[in-house]
Formats: sequence, structure tokens, C-alpha cells
Amino acid sequence: MSSKKEQLIKVATDLFSRHGFHPVGVDRILVEAGVARMTLYNHFPGKDDLISAVLDRRYQDIMASLRASVEPTASAKEQLHAIFAWHEAWFATPEFAGCLFERALAEFGTEYPKISTIAIQYKQTMTEWMRDILTSLLPEQAAARTSSILMILLDGATIDARAFRDPTVATRAWDAAQTIIKQEVAAATPKPVRHG
Repeated sequence: MSSKKEQLIKVATDLFSRHGFHPVGVDRILVEAGVARMTLYNHFPGKDDLISAVLDRRYQDIMASLRASVEPTASAKEQLHAIFAWHEAWFATPEFAGCLFERALAEFGTEYPKISTIAIQYKQTMTEWMRDILTSLLPEQAAARTSSILMILLDGATIDARAFRDPTVATRAWDAAQTIIKQEVAAATPKPVRHG
């Protein structure tokens, strides 16, 4: 990939993360990236194509980073904890400005597939990944239900971390996740039959 294209994606990602998609115009991206308008349109026919490329790159980067954090762990519980710990580390970085996928859905809704598809895919991938991890602890239906709750906890923690600049919300979200998992495991464990 050309260095100009990389520069455009990098600058656009930073600007969109900090200010949103609609408030940031193409002119500002061009100035900050130091790229000519024709160069932008050679790589991206329109602003929406640039937004789509930014979201796709963000998706690839986040999933690769998350998987690298989770892979060294052994048990299902350690794997899930690694996902929440990764979020806490992300919340603590200076460039953290909330979730770009959430921002995309907030600004564009779900009626614009060029942009919404990748944002929804991120949520689905994360939920399915946690569901697969949970299947070693829970029946399939309970694992699916619990993973969707864990995703809600991560979404909420991300919003709170941005609002209050408090990365430790991820730890509190993990505490809540552990309680839910423990309850689900207890509910799924067969009770001993008592003979009178």
C-alpha cells in the first residue's frame, strides 16, 4: 500500500476518532495529511470510501491486537479476562477517544451499509468470539446469551471510559462479567438427585 494512502488513513482515523465523521471535512484531512486532493481521490472515490477504509483498518488492527493478548492465556476465564484487560489498557492510552464503530453507528445508523456493515461486523465478531470461549463452560444457548451480555458490558465500559476518563471501568465491567458467568455456570450445573 502506498505511503500516501497510509498517511490518509492514519490522519483520518485520528481526526474521526477525536471529532467525529461528519464534522471533519476532506479539506482538513488533506491539510493535516499533507496530501493533494487528486491523490486522495486516486485512492478513495469519496469521503465515504475513506471512512470505510478507516473502519476496516481499525477492525483488522483491533482484532489482531486482541488475539495477541488472548492467545498466551489458557483457560476460558483467563481468555475472557484478557479481553477486558486489553480494553482497560486501551482506555488508558493518550489517543483513546471512544469506539470508532460506535461513533459510525451513531452518526450513520444502519441504513448505510458501506459504513455500518464493518461496525456491526465488529460487534458480531467480538460476541461470537466470546461465545466460543464460553462454550467450554456453558451450554451453547447459555454461552450465546452470556456473550451478548459481556459485549454490552464492554460497550458500556468504553462509553464510560470516554466520558469520565477512567480506564478502571473495565475492571468493574469484568467484576460484573465474572458474577454473571458464575451465575450461568451454577444454573447450568446439574443438581444432585436426592433420594428420600
